[in-house]
Amino acid sequence: MGNKNFYKYAHAYDIAFSDRRFKDECDFLEWCLINKSKLSKKKLKEKSFLELGCGPAQHAREFARRNWRSIALDISEDMIEYAKSEAKNENIDMHTIVADMCKYKLKKPVLLTATLMESISHLVTNEQMISHFKSAAKNIEPGGIYVIEATHPMFFFPDDEENTWTTNYGDTSVDITFGAPDDIYNTVTQQWLITSKLQIREGNKVVSVTETKSPIRWYLAEEMKALIELSCVFDKYWFYGSMYNIPPKPLDESEESDAMVIVMRTKK
Repeated sequence: MGNKNFYKYAHAYDIAFSDRRFKDECDFLEWCLINKSKLSKKKLKEKSFLELGCGPAQHAREFARRNWRSIALDISEDMIEYAKSEAKNENIDMHTIVADMCKYKLKKPVLLTATLMESISHLVTNEQMISHFKSAAKNIEPGGIYVIEATHPMFFFPDDEENTWTTNYGDTSVDITFGAPDDIYNTVTQQWLITSKLQIREGNKVVSVTETKSPIRWYLAEEMKALIELSCVFDKYWFYGSMYNIPPKPLDESEESDAMVIVMRTKK
């Protein structure tokens, strides 16, 4: 799942996504927990969060700053080491785990779990997704909430140009490409062989370049509904179009829908 060589440049990856509104996104996640869970007011005061496929763990770090019991999980040791280092630098208490999000076990379940920034696309088979749902549900309190931020179905097919952007941080520039027009789509497995490129520049000097190809799967809304129901671990779910509206608006084809945000409640 994913390409470990690409994600070993953890600091550059963090820079590349630094324009995200992490505080607003955590506000949305907290709103989902308060408004969609079946947890008692007493239970909600326990405040606990798990970020799956966490990468630099910006969301887990934000919840740690809010004094939640916060956990960051990723399959990449490089990402976890970076997240631990950043948490230490920020003097925040955050637990980290190196594990596969299809099969993991926490010492104590959390109230709220999230897989964000399209990380769910690295699960490329129905079997992986079902295993993931069951594992997530086992590690969430009954009546708790799981949130996925996935690719909006309108972006299922790539544009005619590379999906490339540049982010600057001081003298460092990071160029990222995630998806090229000639990437191969397997119609049988429903998997894209996605091109990922990362270039790091210090001033005008290129200091690192890496390019990989790895399989991902972008899910459509109806098949996600079927997989959620097939897993038999959630009693209700909602589909929204953005994490930046509170209360959120339903998933649709409007300009306000920029993602497929799925909110699921575990069975009591």
